Amino acid sequence: MSTPMMWRLPVMAAVAGMLLPTAASAHPHVFAEARLEIDTSADGRVTELRNVWRFDEVFSSSVILDFDENADLKLDATELANISDMVTQSLAEFDYYINITVNGEDAEISLTEPIKVDYQDGQLLMFFAVVPKKEIPLNGKIAVGVFDPTMYAALDFINDEDMMVTGSSATHCARNVVRPDPDEVIAQNQASLTEAFFETTESSDLSKLFATRLELDCK
Repeated sequence: MSTPMMWRLPVMAAVAGMLLPTAASAHPHVFAEARLEIDTSADGRVTELRNVWRFDEVFSSSVILDFDENADLKLDATELANISDMVTQSLAEFDYYINITVNGEDAEISLTEPIKVDYQDGQLLMFFAVVPKKEIPLNGKIAVGVFDPTMYAALDFINDEDMMVTGSSATHCARNVVRPDPDEVIAQNQASLTEAFFETTESSDLSKLFATRLELDCK
């Protein structure tokens, strides 16, 4: 399967397999270790969300097959730029896999510049930052999740320290990394997992239930 299609696959069948105990278990096909830094200003605002994704070797190797135009088994600057263009455009419709809520309401974001791409030690890396479209003061409850709403790619924050708050107001809020238990999620939502639910609910609503998130409780 061509790599550029990774972010566009229909996955409702896979979602059903993951959520319904009687169905075969489904798994992501692409894995990446992720890091998130939420930067803050001296006057108590969220200013930027910085992201780093390091993809697994198998997927990274497939990227070389798809984008190594001169067949030298490496990714030169032009080839990396082509990957950058593709992922920057493809992920825009998914808000770059970033979900922010402020006191329960979704907050919009924008990309500051194209996603940077590199290839190091056999792994593809992506670096990028987004900013809130509207000011987000450090007040109340702020939650940030980074996940693929189609569930095709798994972004794994291995350590709690991989979801950090930085900047002048980093200590202004209590910080908690939430890692939902899949069995608990299924049990709590069993009544909703009906055929009608899958037909009328976007996959992002489902994937959000399982995503690791950083919660800030700001006074």
